[in-house]
Amino acid sequence: ILITTPEARKLDSLAANLQEIYSHPATLRRKDSEREITSPTMLLDAVYAAGRKGLSIQRYKGLGEMNPDQLWETTLDPDARTLRRVEIKDALEADEIFSTLMGEVVEPRRDFIQNNALKVVNLDV
Repeated sequence: ILITTPEARKLDSLAANLQEIYSHPATLRRKDSEREITSPTMLLDAVYAAGRKGLSIQRYKGLGEMNPDQLWETTLDPDARTLRRVEIKDALEADEIFSTLMGEVVEPRRDFIQNNALKVVNLDV
């Protein structure tokens, strides 16, 4: 096994059952549409596509890129926002982390990403 994460090992242990399930194509029916499903990946892609239908997903690097109405809806509207107290117990460490991840020097950020990329458990892309 090349991938050794617990999740990958779990999937590997399920491989025989999954092969049996997907050896014959299944049909995913949604309202008036049908789609042939031959693998777990196809099923996941189809479910994601159905869930995103009619949605517009936008990403911003910073608040300054948003239009005023978007800024209000996502950040400023008191009925939609959650305020949380953030405490910095070690200001020096916090400053170092901030400089590494947000600073103008690229090398420390690249090193951080290369050293930690395989440790990611939940990544929002």
